[in-house]
Amino acid sequence: MTEENQPKFKFHGRRKGKPMTAHRQGLLDNDDAYQATLPMQLNVNEQNWLEIGFGNGEFLSHMCQNHDDINFIGCEPFLNGSAALYASLEKPVENLKIWKDDARLLMDTMPDASLDRAYLLNPDPWPKSRHRKRRFVQPESLDELARLLKPGGLFIMSTDVEPLAHWMFKHSNAHDQFEWTGLSGDDWTTQPSDWPIEQTRYMKKGLAGNIIYWLIFKRK
Repeated sequence: MTEENQPKFKFHGRRKGKPMTAHRQGLLDNDDAYQATLPMQLNVNEQNWLEIGFGNGEFLSHMCQNHDDINFIGCEPFLNGSAALYASLEKPVENLKIWKDDARLLMDTMPDASLDRAYLLNPDPWPKSRHRKRRFVQPESLDELARLLKPGGLFIMSTDVEPLAHWMFKHSNAHDQFEWTGLSGDDWTTQPSDWPIEQTRYMKKGLAGNIIYWLIFKRK
């Protein structure tokens, strides 16, 4: 492969997990109404919220069904996660778009200053030193979020991995287009005041009492 034909972003992770039920596979096979397409068109005069890596979609499902005045965009390459999200919807919604690939590919096509919020909830910590370059929060991704967020827009992150929390804080706080809000408390353990659900499946299954760190930054 020549250099000019190499993909701009290299994806690391799983695309599929355990075999899905026929019902969930059917939802996934017939999700044209929810599929985001390139380039991503957004009305910058409306409220647009992005979730990067939505897992099984508990947060996104709750929000899109309870806030029809907000447009939600969810990115998740793990296909079982999209199927779980669709299965959780009590009825079809019109304010949800799903991108079943690397979030950066979609973000690259979004209009400037088109997002009001971006969420990064419990991302893969990539704990090994040689894998830290795979973490989402990097100077380049922060540059892209700074381009996409409206002035005053929020970048909201969470993790139960303390070293990753320090990594995310250090890089975000060092970026000249973001400022620490303090909305989540000086100890980083107070969840956002408008967090809508008690716990996601990941929190219930994997944390076993571990601390959740919340980091909220504002686009200057």
